[in-house]
Amino acid sequence: MDLRFTSLALILLPFIVSCSSSIGLTKKAPDLEQKGEPKLQVAQYNFPAVPPEQDGAFHIVGPGDTLRHVCGVYGLDVEKVARINRLLPPYTLKEGESIFLPAQALLAECQDKGTSSGRQTEVLTEKTAKKTVARAIIGKKDPLVPELAFPVPGGVLTSPFGYRWGRLHKGLDIAAPIGKPVLACADGRVIFTGSQKKFRRYGNTVLIDHGRGAYTYYAHLSEIAVKRNRQVRKGQKIGLVGNTGRSTGPHLHLEVRVANKMYNPLAYLSPRDLAGTMIAKRFSEPPMGPVRAGWQIPDLLADSH
Repeated sequence: MDLRFTSLALILLPFIVSCSSSIGLTKKAPDLEQKGEPKLQVAQYNFPAVPPEQDGAFHIVGPGDTLRHVCGVYGLDVEKVARINRLLPPYTLKEGESIFLPAQALLAECQDKGTSSGRQTEVLTEKTAKKTVARAIIGKKDPLVPELAFPVPGGVLTSPFGYRWGRLHKGLDIAAPIGKPVLACADGRVIFTGSQKKFRRYGNTVLIDHGRGAYTYYAHLSEIAVKRNRQVRKGQKIGLVGNTGRSTGPHLHLEVRVANKMYNPLAYLSPRDLAGTMIAKRFSEPPMGPVRAGWQIPDLLADSH
């Protein structure tokens, strides 16, 4: 490992952290539909009734998904998931329907994964990056999302899209020192900058519309370098890494969504682009996705400041 990686690792050791909030967590998911949702041609999904006290998220069933496979990837207890969704053996699933993944069904061994104090990192080669991205694509990629550029060159992958500490984290965390440039992952139009009272946990944020219902979202910024309704190019600086909002250390929280579904950002990053990137050894296996978004774009755009 050359000097620049060694130095960055020493700087980041106290900050190999992740968002402290349950970002995007769906609690009363059946009640989340809002009247201001963009008029997109999106398939309608039937979401099972879930007790309002339940924490978790909705998984949208894809081709070939079985309950055991879904629970295996997410690290959940099959019987508990089946019970809350009122499924009987052989737990048959239909493509396009949704099943609720309760946080209470998280297996203990998976829950302990994210709590280790180990802060070691390794550097991805193109070969290991291919494996990392391949695991992220266990689930689904939406063709509407373009290939994404890594938004924080020199940053450390610290927390994946997936369950951790009993909560579903719907983004990718990249740790870096405050003030490190954050780059646009793809061409698009900036439709939101700043903060919003209802979304205070995200701090200073930028939302980019890539067209056809695909968006990337950049949270916890210390500064914002772009304005609303401006076109940006892939690799253009849009802000600086920060620690604003509900965060336990300097990092970028990146989300990818298509209409009302959240996808694993790692699945859209090029292995060649990831080569040379540091990744925390406690970075766990990503889940398959997609899951239903826990917030609506019109809600974010309303009353922002």
